[in-house]
Amino acid sequence: MTLHLVRMPLDLHALASFAAAHGIDDDDGGYALHRALRDRFGTAGPQPFRFLPDHRSGPHLLGYTADRPALDDAGALPVADDLLARVFDGSWQAQAMPEAWREGARYGFEVRVRPVVRFGKSIRAARSERAGAWQRNAGEIDAYVAAGERVVAAGGDAREVDREAVYIDWLARRLEGVATLDMAGLRQFRRSRTRRSTHRPGGARTRAVEGPDAVMAGTLTVADRHAFAQMLARGIGRHAAFGYGMLLLSAPGRAG
Repeated sequence: MTLHLVRMPLDLHALASFAAAHGIDDDDGGYALHRALRDRFGTAGPQPFRFLPDHRSGPHLLGYTADRPALDDAGALPVADDLLARVFDGSWQAQAMPEAWREGARYGFEVRVRPVVRFGKSIRAARSERAGAWQRNAGEIDAYVAAGERVVAAGGDAREVDREAVYIDWLARRLEGVATLDMAGLRQFRRSRTRRSTHRPGGARTRAVEGPDAVMAGTLTVADRHAFAQMLARGIGRHAAFGYGMLLLSAPGRAG
């Protein structure tokens, strides 16, 4: 099916009330919006998406949907939950993305990512016993912190590690075989705290997660048109269901 870019206006006050009603307390609103999208549109909701609460044209989300008819069907249903209805109380628009991508085509891009690296069981166990390890029991950590640990392990100085260079390399690796980075930079960075499902029966349904929150921008060239189409629909990196990984494209030189 044709991928569509969806723009949905949002009522931030209603979203905050929805989050409070469900006990959701995240810094970026990503988990709350994920929950609201699932409750309103089910699996037809846009994913990946980008939450833009402070945009000059008003708060909204941009997202991709691979099944426009299913999204239309879900959106046509009445909503019994008044609070949920007010979160999406506005007309939304959808535009078809290109049916085919040309290998060699260049685009400006912007993407919000969670640049983390995951560990296997053996490395995770080793880190848990290492004194001074950052978030020693975590299954994933900031790619920048991981790069610093590798430098220290090799006898170097972690202060020489450049965060922007680490994140550019992280992004290039995720695009390997799909697209090449012609130019890239770190546009915004912060650390944010959000929530994720535990997927465990009984007990708490969510847990707090803190980590890097970066916006990268630049220019890329399509290397594999089929893989590029799949990546757009899937998103880049982890946490794509919560506001990360959506690749926004523009004409070269007009990223963002």
